[in-house]
This record gives sequence, structure tokens and C-alpha cells, in this order.
Amino acid sequence: MNTSNSDCVVIGIDPGIRNTGWGVIRVEGNNLHHLSHGVIQTEDHGSDAMRLNFIANSLDEIIKKYKPDIAAIEKIFVSNSGESALKLGMARGVALNSLVSHKQILIKELAARYIKKAITGTGAADKDQIKYMIEKLLGKIVVQSDAADALAIAIAGYNSPNESFNSLKLNYDKKKYSNHKLNNAIRKALDKG
Repeated sequence: MNTSNSDCVVIGIDPGIRNTGWGVIRVEGNNLHHLSHGVIQTEDHGSDAMRLNFIANSLDEIIKKYKPDIAAIEKIFVSNSGESALKLGMARGVALNSLVSHKQILIKELAARYIKKAITGTGAADKDQIKYMIEKLLGKIVVQSDAADALAIAIAGYNSPNESFNSLKLNYDKKKYSNHKLNNAIRKALDKG
């Protein structure tokens, strides 16, 4: 775990059984830095079990590579389709299991409206607005919307007071993550453009 008060690595995860977006940022003081992002895409003809296993193995590799201090994941939402909600829940459960197996990560769950509001100022923002703000904040073009959503989740997660899983965090230092600097970063990014 990183012990610097001004340096923190955050992973955001946008779970899905077909596409699981992920994004990793580093926060240094008032500055947000893009480290990496991508989408874990499962094969359409694979069984749900094979897809979930692929997601878990891929996330484990990403977590091992970037060693995040904080992980943020979108909370489940109610869907019109019971089957869609179940499959989303399975992908989310696999992602949470991967994160929990790395006990030094503080895990935060965020509602979709909270993420949108934290990034754009409105809880009703669409994917294009999220993508635009992520590109402004991080100075990086992000083609895949699932990856842009994951980067938004990472940024909102760093600034979120939600600590529903902090009992899993060993050596957790609340002072390290209590500075909410997103507004300064947003202002700075918008001033550039």
C-alpha cells in the first residue's frame, strides 16, 4: 500500500458480463493522472461461468499490475429485465471478489447518479457528457464508453466518503483519503479548454 499522503492509485470498475470497463488513475495532490484503461470483453459464445472466470482472471492481473490503494465499483441498479440484472449482479460479484482477495484495497460502492453528478455536476448526464469530462480531466482520449465510465467511477471513488467496505482495509488511514479535490481538478481542466 502506498503511504504517501499526496499519492494514491485508484481503480474504477464498470461491471458487465459482456464488457467490464476498468480505469486506473493516480492522484497526486490536486492533480489527476491517467495510468491506464480498457474493457474486458468476453466471448459471446462462452457460458456465463467461462465469462465470469475470464473477468476474474483479467481483473486479478490488472490489480496485480497497478496495485491500487482504492477501488470503486458501481452499485447495482434496478433493470427492466430480470435476466440482465442477474447477469450484471454476477459480473459485479466476481469483480468484488477479485478486489476483496487483495486485502489492502479500500473498496467503495457508488450509485450511478452520484458518479454522474461528481463528474459533470448533474446526476442525469449521458455517456457523451461523462466521456467529455473524463477527457478534459485526464487529458486522454478514451474511445470505449465502458472504459470512460470506469475512469469516472475511479475519480468519483477517490472523492467519495462512502466506505462501506473499509473493514476489509488493513492499515486504513482516513486522513489520506479525506481531501476532496475533485472540484479544483474540474475547474483546472475546464480552464484549459
